[in-house]
Amino acid sequence: MQINRKIAAILFIILLSCAGLPSSAVAQEKTHDYDIVLAGFTIGKMQATEQQTANGANYKIHSKVEFWFFGKIHVEFLQKAFYENGQLIRATTNSDSNRGNFLTTVHWNEDHYDVDANSYKFHNEEPINQPLFLSTAMLYFKEPKAGEVLISENFGMPTKIVELEKGVYEIEVNGNMNRFHYENGVLQKVVLENSIKNYSIRRVSE
Repeated sequence: MQINRKIAAILFIILLSCAGLPSSAVAQEKTHDYDIVLAGFTIGKMQATEQQTANGANYKIHSKVEFWFFGKIHVEFLQKAFYENGQLIRATTNSDSNRGNFLTTVHWNEDHYDVDANSYKFHNEEPINQPLFLSTAMLYFKEPKAGEVLISENFGMPTKIVELEKGVYEIEVNGNMNRFHYENGVLQKVVLENSIKNYSIRRVSE
């Protein structure tokens, strides 16, 4: 009985300590859900997550896609990006598919980014010699500004934001043009150019 009382007292102290933590020490998380649409058909789901902490911000993009194109195509995509003091520090992208499994890493190293980017029929090890403060994962939570420099975590390539009209922005990634559509600062749709067939990502109404 005495042991149980001691355990209860310890748990009570822990709970009190946690309750007294400032709100900035607790991670604040946002999640947005999207459908992936090809030729009018939903072929997969995507979830974008932003986690703000006292040390920085974490972003995660996770999607699964299955469709038929001269055979069944399956792709699971997981992208993570970590920011500290507003700057991208590291990012990883894992793509698992029936066309192969690929990994891309981007890591800040003193005064540049080391890049080892791999995807289907693509490889890039060109370093980036400038700090970056915006990436594609952030676009799911932040409307960009024209002229900002963005990095595609998957390809490890910087590109510039072009504003086509109010709330519509375009970026070029590895020769493909992608358009991001916002309403009242919230991303509603992404139209992605692809060598096989263009597709879109559409936000699910909450």
